[in-house]
Amino acid sequence: MPVRALPFASALFILVSGCNGGEKTTADVSATMATTPGTTAPETDGDTSTGDGTTTSTTTVEPTGTTVAPTSTTSTTGDTSTGPAPVGCEGDAPRVRLVTTMGDMVVQLDAVNAPITTANFIHYVETGFFDGTIFHRVIDGFVLQGGGLLPDLSEKPTDPPIPLEISPALTHVDGAIAMARTDDPNSATSQFYICDGPQDFLDGGYAVFGVLVEGFDVRDAISAVPTGNEGGYSDVPVTDVIITTASCE
Repeated sequence: MPVRALPFASALFILVSGCNGGEKTTADVSATMATTPGTTAPETDGDTSTGDGTTTSTTTVEPTGTTVAPTSTTSTTGDTSTGPAPVGCEGDAPRVRLVTTMGDMVVQLDAVNAPITTANFIHYVETGFFDGTIFHRVIDGFVLQGGGLLPDLSEKPTDPPIPLEISPALTHVDGAIAMARTDDPNSATSQFYICDGPQDFLDGGYAVFGVLVEGFDVRDAISAVPTGNEGGYSDVPVTDVIITTASCE
């Protein structure tokens, strides 16, 4: 795997210190997948970001770079599939296996309480978008963020952003998977993050749409990799952590 030579660079993101990492455990993970429909909260401007990556009472989990105009007119508000869905992509609780250079992780999604966000993520899985992307932002005890950048830190073109979809049934528990975004609540495209420990202070501001059900050891191993700054990005793994494939089970 390529090893980065990290030059000195200013951090693009400034995080609030002392994030609630919680204890790394699989306990109560099953409780995060609600069995009853939740209510999608109306779009709000509850983000407390100052616009430069800093926050006042919360931490912005942002995608990086600028969204590139889409190459198709496929809607992201419904079924965005461009072809037959792989086995397991349909249903109320599809499971997606992320095969990485450090091992496999499996996330179970909630299409009942987060239908728009789940359909958006599945669309990127179906088209092979995530294959070859990296976890470009890793903070031990906080999050693993990926799904949009290649090993050279260039950003892949995405589909249009989706609206913020918040359900009280889905929270930032240990292993939760949620959508990264900019200061604009309705700016999520392809980038996502997986929580390393519960991150309750992010609830209500970022769209959780599933939870890690297999591969907590891999998540923990990725969280512990050495990181540095490169090209304006902070918390970049020194050795690339690549998503080789993402597919439904």
